Amino acid sequence: MAALVCDICGGKLVMGPGGIAVCDSCGMEHSPDRMKEKIQEVKGVVRIDNTHMIDNWMKMGASAAQAGNNKEAYEYFTKVIEVDPSNWRAIFEKGKAGAWQSTLANFRISELYQGIKMALEIIEGLALPEEELISIKNEFAVALFNINNAITDLMDENLTNLDDKYFDIHWDQMWNTRQRYITNVAQLEDALTLIADFTDDLSKSNVIEFKKRMCSDLRNACSSIQYWTSYSQDNLGYLGFKPTEKQQYLDKYWQLVDEIREVEPSFGTEKWSYPDPFGPGLHMSDEIFNYWEKKDAERQEQKRKVAAKKRFDDYWTEHANEKAQYEERIRAIDTEIKGLHETVAQYDAKISDVRKEENVPLPAESQLAEMKRQQADLVNQKGKLGLFSGKQKKELQGQIDTLQSQISTFEESVKQQKKSMQNDIAARVAPIEAERQPYLDKISVLENEKCNIKAELTKER
Repeated sequence: MAALVCDICGGKLVMGPGGIAVCDSCGMEHSPDRMKEKIQEVKGVVRIDNTHMIDNWMKMGASAAQAGNNKEAYEYFTKVIEVDPSNWRAIFEKGKAGAWQSTLANFRISELYQGIKMALEIIEGLALPEEELISIKNEFAVALFNINNAITDLMDENLTNLDDKYFDIHWDQMWNTRQRYITNVAQLEDALTLIADFTDDLSKSNVIEFKKRMCSDLRNACSSIQYWTSYSQDNLGYLGFKPTEKQQYLDKYWQLVDEIREVEPSFGTEKWSYPDPFGPGLHMSDEIFNYWEKKDAERQEQKRKVAAKKRFDDYWTEHANEKAQYEERIRAIDTEIKGLHETVAQYDAKISDVRKEENVPLPAESQLAEMKRQQADLVNQKGKLGLFSGKQKKELQGQIDTLQSQISTFEESVKQQKKSMQNDIAARVAPIEAERQPYLDKISVLENEKCNIKAELTKER
């Protein structure tokens, strides 16, 4: 490496207290900021000199990463970046190698996020073919997917392997693991933004796998952690979110399930796949399944209705002119029907006037009513006579019988007169009804047309 020399005389610089360098020839002091600049300048010379090493370092870094030696890979990719700061591949691989050196005590996932961000900024200026860009972004997304899942699985495994999960000993570990599921879902959502808008098979496949993993993490987040409440292990307790706290995670879970089912209709239908909607406690799969079976059916029906409405609205948005024509035709039909009903009403009034005659009493009906009244009086008189008024009763009965004979004759006469009158009215009404009928027929045709139009306007699409 080239020596650091004085800006004035080119003499050798000697480092002093506080990062200040002093020239051993002229005594010129150089500030810490100036020394940083000179060091960077020297590094620039090294980069140029070592350009031929980039390919070797990239290969050696890739080999180290493949062998699981992420520390060594990290160092090789760092060397590449020092020589070629615009090498997006090295920047990404360095971030990935750093992330895979994460421990439960030291998460380094942010290094991968930063590496991807810097790599994307460089890639945007390269004008890469779309196919290559899709492939690269899928690689970035999968890298985030793998490291985030690995950290989450490590925490879960570590919790599971604890011999005795006493609340007072392992509370932080239990709760942090629970929170990690939620964090992982959020991080996978971020990763999805890289590929969610692509329609190629690789992207669509990765999107589905991401969403499946998010469903799994949401199920774990909603489940209860079992722990011993005492060292004697005689009492069990349960740690977890309250139902109200779970709701946002349950909503997200079902949103993801709906999206996955568009590709895999049977996804999330097994008993074990349903998230626990209850508070902390021991809830068996049958209990959870029975809860969600009805809820899921209701959701699917609501989803169907929403989809149907959207199809309906979209259809008539695309066929707005056709809809306007239908609506205009309905208005025209209503106007025409209104006029026809007015005409029909005139015929109905004529018919009503004729039929009023049916309610006018016949002269014979008045006579008949008087005879029945007389007969009723005689029957009343007879009923008041005593046991020993046999002669009077006999006379009254004779009068009653005579009236009954006359009444029967009058009733038959009234019947014949009414029939004759009804026939006459019917004969006078018939031609009026005949004149009215075409208007009624026209109304029926128009009402049927209107019904068909409304069915067309309201049917599912």
